[in-house]
Amino acid sequence: MLEKRLAQKLAAELPVPPSEYLEVLQRLGFVRPTPNLYQKLLAFYTSQVLGFYEPQRDTMVVVDKPLGAEAVTAAVWAHELAHAAQEKRFRLPTRLLAVKDNSDKQRAISAIAEGEAMLVMLAVESPTPLDASQIRHTAEAIAQGTRQVAEQAGIDRFFVEDLAFPYAQGLATVLAAWEQGGWAAVDRLLARPPLCTATLLFASPCHHLDDQAMPPVPQGYVQLLADTLGAWALRFWLAQPLGEERAGAVARVWDGDRLRLVRKATEPQRWALAWQLRVQQEAALPTVREALEEALPVLFGNFERQGLPSWRLVSQGRTLTVLVNWPTPQP
Repeated sequence: MLEKRLAQKLAAELPVPPSEYLEVLQRLGFVRPTPNLYQKLLAFYTSQVLGFYEPQRDTMVVVDKPLGAEAVTAAVWAHELAHAAQEKRFRLPTRLLAVKDNSDKQRAISAIAEGEAMLVMLAVESPTPLDASQIRHTAEAIAQGTRQVAEQAGIDRFFVEDLAFPYAQGLATVLAAWEQGGWAAVDRLLARPPLCTATLLFASPCHHLDDQAMPPVPQGYVQLLADTLGAWALRFWLAQPLGEERAGAVARVWDGDRLRLVRKATEPQRWALAWQLRVQQEAALPTVREALEEALPVLFGNFERQGLPSWRLVSQGRTLTVLVNWPTPQP
């Protein structure tokens, strides 16, 4: 029953069916090709989840625990009640579901939602007034514990870090607001959350690209997915071949990106990609281009079922466009 509810929740939050989304991650090089990946991931989430809130049903689901787990159950209730209050006061969970076509917006909003719920939970649990330094220590311990459990279960690092990010970075952001202005400042953050991970990571402004700037769907192809990576995902993606320092330098100059994945109508396994990345200053373009030219051949190693894809990189102003297997327009 729980696994079925989690499968429904996952499907509601993703822009395409889960099996297709996981194939996207594998083809783009975010995760390793893994047999039965969806079943393994769902089984892991089912084994770890303690509760969740469903805004469509206005329902909280709290997993029944054995006797002796009352303290854990009370903390979960506080956490999920915070999400329910976010929906009633700010419609935050509903707004989260409304941006399924932009993973970066979704990840940023989710971080604020989870961060505030964590702070509420810790405030309810604490017998004394909130201590910011202790909360930071607790947040680090929770994030590290999440990583360890996921790694022991053999879950790919992308899912580990993606799971930890909203709790660790989200709590840090919400806690900073609370320190500056109390719960009123937290409410302002809930009412107007950052819309990109670049703001959370680097205090950069959000300038998202839209689909109109992208190459149109080629003739004979159908769109599979349009999405935005954002600074967090870009950093994780590039860190695999380049290392954290070089990947972080590229992510820091992020000023918007957008991708379009298409598949050939007559050959569904034949995919093509157009991805645009804009940087904050044109002077950063050569360094970013050099990084991409080194990283992308590694990351696109599994884009094709057999062999390597063809790809090219085009610069214009502050924007780089990556085209993978993209058909040349016919005259």
